Amino acid sequence: MKTVRRDALTPGDHIYSNRKLRLYSHHGIYVGDDMVIHLMGPSKVYSRSPCKKCGYKPQAGIFKTCLDCFLEGHSLYRYQYDVSYLKLVFKRSGSCSTWDCKPANEVVETAHLLLEDKSFVTKGIYETVAD
Repeated sequence: MKTVRRDALTPGDHIYSNRKLRLYSHHGIYVGDDMVIHLMGPSKVYSRSPCKKCGYKPQAGIFKTCLDCFLEGHSLYRYQYDVSYLKLVFKRSGSCSTWDCKPANEVVETAHLLLEDKSFVTKGIYETVAD
């Protein structure tokens, strides 16, 4: 997997960074102006002070933060859509899909709607996706 430069990002990109020695990845939607909308799980311990750049104080929920808060010092990758089945088989799980991606403006709009809908976190991601 090749890392992505920040200046190569465009609004609507599905981005991620590997965590805990690549045991899992943290995903988000890049919405422009160095900002990302992403979900922070309740299992983390949040003891840092608010970010000086975006004001984010780490806590569980869905948030719009700067790229630095999203990455937490980890490498940046772009999720790939519409890859061949063969490529999917040989790529790391969680890094690509054979499905097409929705148009970038629709991805950003949906991310903002989920950000505004605070029930998304309490309702559960699977129920929200199924609705």
